[in-house]
Amino acid sequence: MPLYTIATRKPLSEKTRFDIAQAITDVHCELTGAPPEFVNVIFMTGYRMKRGTVLGLNGNVRVGGNRNDDLYKRLNDAMHAKIAATAQLKRSQVLVTLIGVEYHWIVEGGMPMPAPGEEAGWLERKNAYHASLGIPQVA
Repeated sequence: MPLYTIATRKPLSEKTRFDIAQAITDVHCELTGAPPEFVNVIFMTGYRMKRGTVLGLNGNVRVGGNRNDDLYKRLNDAMHAKIAATAQLKRSQVLVTLIGVEYHWIVEGGMPMPAPGEEAGWLERKNAYHASLGIPQVA
């Protein structure tokens, strides 16, 4: 978590997909303080787009904890600008929608997600839990 889904009519190059995923991760982590390993990006092609839109970004982002309306506005604005620049599109060709999701509705790695701002303790508990199951830790 978060889960960012990119929809386009035509496929993007591998480099463009990588660059967009990195841009999303950078913006999300810089503004929210979430660890980079939390950020998930999915690319889907073959979708009809609203007239004038080339790329649509839907972001499911945890709410609560240390997050407020101002943070979500800044996150939306920064995502919009960074994705348009990275994809070499006009800002008007990119549609960004952020959807707030309650953290306790999400399970990742077999454990309910923490409230925003409580990630460090959660990562320690998840690693200990996975170690007890014999699941190798990913660096």
